[in-house]
Amino acid sequence: MRDPAVVPPVPSTPPEAPRPWLTDVSYTGLLGGVTGVLALGQAAVYILVENAQDVSTLWAIPIFAAAAVYLPAIWVSLRPNPRRRAVYRTILAVTLVFMVVGAIFLDPAFFGLLLIPSSLLAVAAGMLFSRPPQKA
Repeated sequence: MRDPAVVPPVPSTPPEAPRPWLTDVSYTGLLGGVTGVLALGQAAVYILVENAQDVSTLWAIPIFAAAAVYLPAIWVSLRPNPRRRAVYRTILAVTLVFMVVGAIFLDPAFFGLLLIPSSLLAVAAGMLFSRPPQKA
């Protein structure tokens, strides 16, 4: 039998609280955002390095701005957010505009440059490869 006068030892450190934001990561959205930033960032750096003495280096500014559009996708992929899919869809819509405008004014290869990030964001937003909603 246990002696009621003896107090059980209390742990010196409280147990670590669960971190739900680590378990609710959208890896597809994260990968789409990171590939979008990297693809556009490398394209802008290439324009700056290749055409250092040309006026066309000014094209790097809007390309860097387009790369910044993907930063919210990275953020909502890492942190739980009830509007996560809406953010993905908004960034996807802007990406499709970038693809068309870039293919017309810069180079048709610009379309292919953003094909992977836009596909990953479409999957993360539930627009591709998702089950239809269940009827209640």
